[in-house]
Amino acid sequence: MKRKRVFVFACFCVIAIILFVFFNFFVSNKKYSNFVLKYAKEYKLDSSLVYAIIKTESNFDKKAISKSGALGLMQIIPSTAKWIAEELKEEYSKDNMFDAETNIRYGCYYLSYLFERFKKMDIVVCAYNAGETVVNRWLDDTGDLDRSKIDYSETKNYLTKVESYYKVYESSNISI
Repeated sequence: MKRKRVFVFACFCVIAIILFVFFNFFVSNKKYSNFVLKYAKEYKLDSSLVYAIIKTESNFDKKAISKSGALGLMQIIPSTAKWIAEELKEEYSKDNMFDAETNIRYGCYYLSYLFERFKKMDIVVCAYNAGETVVNRWLDDTGDLDRSKIDYSETKNYLTKVESYYKVYESSNISI
């Protein structure tokens, strides 16, 4: 009888921990949902993809700076941010890259641009990480991504993470 209670208690604890982690993952990562949903809609993107990119890039830290100098939630490199600002007829400011709304808007704009160019999510995700020029080397004769040609381990890992998070966000209905 005592073993059964211990087992039930242990199961309860495991379930509680899983629910706590699941709840924290989604609640803490929905704080920018107003911007994600707004700009995903404006740029005709799947909001689950935008969430997955933000989760992978910065883990929802709007002040994140990468080793390569990428900034903010969606980790936009300054040269790309300057190009986007020009396209949107705005002044570029490094400080604006730490503003959640601006960063998400720029990131969504760039993803939309990449979709116009490459059409497929896996290629777009790789281009977002490694750049457009590099991604062209990884395409097969039909224009599909040949994953065996990806010679950047960071990009291979990045693609795997984004695809995993995408599935989680998509299946959790977070992108309503």
